[in-house]
Amino acid sequence: SGTSSNDETYLESFVETISTLPHELRRDLELLKDLDCSYILSLEQLRQVEESYTAKVEEDLMERVLPLLIQNNGGKVQKKKRKRSDEDDEQEKRETMAAASTTNGTFIPTTALLIPTTEELQGYIHHTAFSSLQNSEEEEDEYDKLLHLKQKCFKLAQEKILVANQAYSVVDAAVRRLDFDLAKFETLLKNTGEFEASLFGGVAKPNDLAAIQVNPNSTDWILAKVISHDLGTGMYKLSDEDVESNKIFNLPESQVVVLGGVDRLSRGDIIYAVYPDTTSFYQATVAQAPRKVSGGGSFVMVNFKDDGDENGVTHDKAVLMKHVMRVPYVLT
Repeated sequence: SGTSSNDETYLESFVETISTLPHELRRDLELLKDLDCSYILSLEQLRQVEESYTAKVEEDLMERVLPLLIQNNGGKVQKKKRKRSDEDDEQEKRETMAAASTTNGTFIPTTALLIPTTEELQGYIHHTAFSSLQNSEEEEDEYDKLLHLKQKCFKLAQEKILVANQAYSVVDAAVRRLDFDLAKFETLLKNTGEFEASLFGGVAKPNDLAAIQVNPNSTDWILAKVISHDLGTGMYKLSDEDVESNKIFNLPESQVVVLGGVDRLSRGDIIYAVYPDTTSFYQATVAQAPRKVSGGGSFVMVNFKDDGDENGVTHDKAVLMKHVMRVPYVLT
């Protein structure tokens, strides 16, 4: 498991960001976090106990087997080095066999001259037949602890899989439901002729304000007013809102966003807004939620991108909500 700090796992950090998720999904992710912590702790305990027990077993085997090997081999023992490749082990076995084939005219099996590796000892530990070598109560208790930790780790891993599958089922069901609702809503809009218009901000009426993209795929958007909208061709006729301009634009729907309907903004939202005393849209970040003013209108406080003063300080600016739109995009 990755860590975002010394004491906090990635999963713990992630859970802090999911406060808005449904209760059932939050519960599953919280449970996964707890299981993950327990599993990591138990796995580390298992590793420590296994290393300790392996060392004790190796020492016990040496005390039991080594005297017999020395006696059978005339006082000489060939010991296999650990942490070597399989090729090295095979080569050493061949050399040992050649050297140990006869001792005082008597053949001594090579296997009697080799001390087990740590990996082999670990295999003996988990073999039920090895329990016959355990004598002390301390060894039996430690072996029982080893088996208990192994079973605990396996159980925790299985529980994590079950909870993860359960969380996936919750998300999958929600996504399927959303897909179904969206398809239904799309059909409804198409039947009423509002589907295409809704993609560009809504059904346009004369004198509605709109953001327009004079040149296709340009990043520049300016404020304009709808003169007419031909539903058949999808073409808009608009006038520039700049008081010093008398320009008239004829643009397709893909270059027009009818303003309005953006009323639920939160601090930190990225929007496009008309910069004060201009008719040009710029990217901005909402600094304060929208507020109503007398007369039925409303405004929002924003920070425009790259709008710092000579000291590098960006000041909040008030923008009328009717001069705000979501970040524009180009349909492909």
